[in-house]
Formats: sequence, structure tokens, C-alpha cells
Amino acid sequence: MPKKKAGNKLPPFVALTLGMLNSKAFIALPYAAAKMLPYFVAKVKVPYHDPSRCNTSFTFAFSEARRYGCARSTFSQVIRDLMRYGFIDPVKKGGLRGTGLTSSSFKLSRRWESYGTSAFKEIRWESFLNG
Repeated sequence: MPKKKAGNKLPPFVALTLGMLNSKAFIALPYAAAKMLPYFVAKVKVPYHDPSRCNTSFTFAFSEARRYGCARSTFSQVIRDLMRYGFIDPVKKGGLRGTGLTSSSFKLSRRWESYGTSAFKEIRWESFLNG
């Protein structure tokens, strides 16, 4: 069996395209949200060009954000900002359910592409209702 060449394989990375980085939405995004965006993008384990990428839901818990150096109150604002600027969409609000906590669910969004235009559809966490 031939040996695999270690030098030919890229280490794991998160694809943030130049289009995204140069967009009006990313430029306007507050610092904490911009810093956490790659972690949200990395949650979706679907290839970049796969059409189902923005339909794949994922959870992101407060405890997970804390491991990346994001305080609980800051993480709440990060979620609101990423929605407000069009990078994520809400799927389900978590919270107290029965005997424990449940995580909120999100999906990636491409609304950021139309940020700053009349075609942009704003979604706010505060006005999102499950179901």
C-alpha cells in the first residue's frame, strides 16, 4: 500500500470567501460577531457549493461559545447581529424545556449578499417565534 504524502493535504479550514469578507454586511458587522462567524460557518459540514448548505440546521450552545472566549451576554448579541446582517437564520429558539436546557437551532443564510439594498429582508431574533 503506497504511503500518503502528508504535505499534499490542507489542514481543516473554514471557507469565508472574499465576496463575503468584502460585503457591506461583513464590513458593518460588529467585531464580536465577525470573530464568531467562522465558528458558525464551521458548524455546517456540507461542501461549500452544495445547494443544501443553507438548509442544514445546526445548534450552537452558550457553553460552546464560552470555549471560544465569548461571554454569555456577548454571545446573545452575536446571535442577534449575525441574524440582523443576514449571515444566519433562526430555526428554533432554545431555552428551558422540561428538566433541562435546549440549544437554539440555526441555518446559514445568504441574505448578507443583499444587505444594504431594498431587497434585503431583515430578521430579528427578538421577533422570531418557533414554528
